[in-house]
Amino acid sequence: MKQQLNIRQLGPDDEEAFLAGGESWKGEEPDWHTFVWSEGMTHTAHLQRLLDDFHGRNLEPGKVPNTMLYGFLNGVIVGRCSIRHELNDFLRNFGGHLGYGVAPPFRKRGFGTQLFQAGRAHLKQLGTKRAFITCATDNIASRKMIEDAGGDYQDEILDPFDQKPTRRYWLSL
Repeated sequence: MKQQLNIRQLGPDDEEAFLAGGESWKGEEPDWHTFVWSEGMTHTAHLQRLLDDFHGRNLEPGKVPNTMLYGFLNGVIVGRCSIRHELNDFLRNFGGHLGYGVAPPFRKRGFGTQLFQAGRAHLKQLGTKRAFITCATDNIASRKMIEDAGGDYQDEILDPFDQKPTRRYWLSL
């Protein structure tokens, strides 16, 4: 039986789960768990930053309004989904509207698909008609998920940060 995630934004009672969730990503890039939290930041400040990002207030340079959703399983964060409400020049090439990640201990259990579908539904709710999505060419699971969801392959380019091939797709919502 497939386990169902509770996918939602962080709340005031989620500090412990958030910090523990970060531990699940040890050895990986911190962006897989969070884009805005940093060591020493209070939970209240973190929630305010996420709220500001959602409303497009006080955005850091290069950022766009966005929503960060976390997937909880029995109170444990197993992954996240970041939804960019609009695209800037960078996101039109890399990253796109939707990014998702499942912590290594929780992979291969269908959680990525649940996070992806939650992000897709959120974009649709925002009024987005077509979503731009990218993934590393060698990320077979992500490629399959995007293609199974009806993603139209656009092309493949090199990621400027790691010089790895990246596939780009458009997905009708």
